[in-house]
Amino acid sequence: MSIALASQSVTEEHLRQDVSPLVMTAIYEPHINLVVWQRQLQTELQNYIDALTQGLNALQLRTVIAPAEVGEWLSGLLPEDPRRGLFVDDVRQLAEMYADLFELTTVGLRLSLIHETMCPRFHTDLLICRMVTTYHGQGSEWLKEEDVDRSKLGAGAKGLPDHLSGIYRHQNAIQQLQQGEVALLKGDGWMDSQVSGIVHRSPHIHKTEKRLLLTLDFAE
Repeated sequence: MSIALASQSVTEEHLRQDVSPLVMTAIYEPHINLVVWQRQLQTELQNYIDALTQGLNALQLRTVIAPAEVGEWLSGLLPEDPRRGLFVDDVRQLAEMYADLFELTTVGLRLSLIHETMCPRFHTDLLICRMVTTYHGQGSEWLKEEDVDRSKLGAGAKGLPDHLSGIYRHQNAIQQLQQGEVALLKGDGWMDSQVSGIVHRSPHIHKTEKRLLLTLDFAE
């Protein structure tokens, strides 16, 4: 994994982001519901990811697995390529990071090639905490606490789309994760949190676009 040299931590009331992976431990702070590791992928790794995404029409991989087994499992499912190991190692390292952070022996791993918008409405998750990274394409969208009206979530939207429901104040309020960044999204299932789960949604995907998304969850 590639880590930028400079380190400048940014803290909002509920957000912590930094170019160092050490920022991920901030998810345990009770007032934080979103942590972003602002990493940039190595050029060779990104070139492989882009080629893999463009070369595949479908990819839906899902498993519950020990992080140490990710390398062998994923290598057997991806096309042959001299750079494949770079990508496999990156996924494995993220799985290890997630498992170490929450003291898990296994993780729920999902790697998906997405051709359409998955969750178009802003929402919160009922889970404890999810790790998300978009290897290719547009990243997840989210709202700062000061810009969201939580009364408009779910049934509170009265069937209206986000841009009409009043869930956010203005279009510029919509924040977006960048390609390659790694985020921890705290859900409503987190115990003893001082803030509810982060409000987020999938980005709008055009028919000509693809999105390669990795998510890691507590194993069911």
